[in-house]
Amino acid sequence: MPKNIISIQSQVASGYVGNNIAGFAIQLHGIDLTLLPTVFLSAHTGHPVIFGEAISPALLSDLVKGIGAINIPADADYLISGFCNLPENIDIIANTALQYPHLKFVYDPVFGDFHSGGLYFEKEIATYSVNQLLPLAHTLTPNHWELEFILQQSFKTISELKTAIQQHDILRDKTIVLTSANLTDTPPDVMEVILIRKGETTRFYGPKIALETTGTGDLFTAIITSQLTLGKNIEQAIRIAMDFIYHTLIYVQSVNEKELSAASLMKHLDLLK
Repeated sequence: MPKNIISIQSQVASGYVGNNIAGFAIQLHGIDLTLLPTVFLSAHTGHPVIFGEAISPALLSDLVKGIGAINIPADADYLISGFCNLPENIDIIANTALQYPHLKFVYDPVFGDFHSGGLYFEKEIATYSVNQLLPLAHTLTPNHWELEFILQQSFKTISELKTAIQQHDILRDKTIVLTSANLTDTPPDVMEVILIRKGETTRFYGPKIALETTGTGDLFTAIITSQLTLGKNIEQAIRIAMDFIYHTLIYVQSVNEKELSAASLMKHLDLLK
């Protein structure tokens, strides 16, 4: 039977980002999930008005202790982390990865993008996240902006990317799935994902959809992790995630919506098999 996936990231009262989208996507694969929130907000931060706050470290720590007390981590293969804007909670994620070394840790460094003009929160917190979580990660799923932040340098070609990864003491040994790659030879109408592993790169291409919506990165990471849990290899998982997100966004456009919805996520369930 499929195992649990443990996801530690943002949660919202309304909408499909963070744990809301990750949890739904994981369940669509027939996999049980364990959701631990780092923040609880009324909606995602793209809305003009939001309420809510970061989860207190005491509460998050208690939740981790609680799932351990009933042996949930023992029935999981993967741990996902996403948006986290409090250093104390970043420490709790790190401690969870260390406490359960059998879990393969998928680090989604959700702290910035080009469209938002950079960081979602203070640079010091993003740097702290990298310092604490990157060394523990087995796989990471940054967007182009986030990988440049981690590398502390920009890259415009596949050669520059490979060189930068090989020169990085930590990243050279990680499996990196770069989303929304934007290289000089990436066609403007193409969505590119690049797999970097053991010094080799594999480029994946799909049609780009002219739709700015929130949550697709969280969805991508959740699908990849679910597919790996079900026994697919990383290349298969990437292709499935790209295909599912493309068709989901096409549906969102067709009904003149701008946000992901339950209907859009249910529309192409057959693609996840």
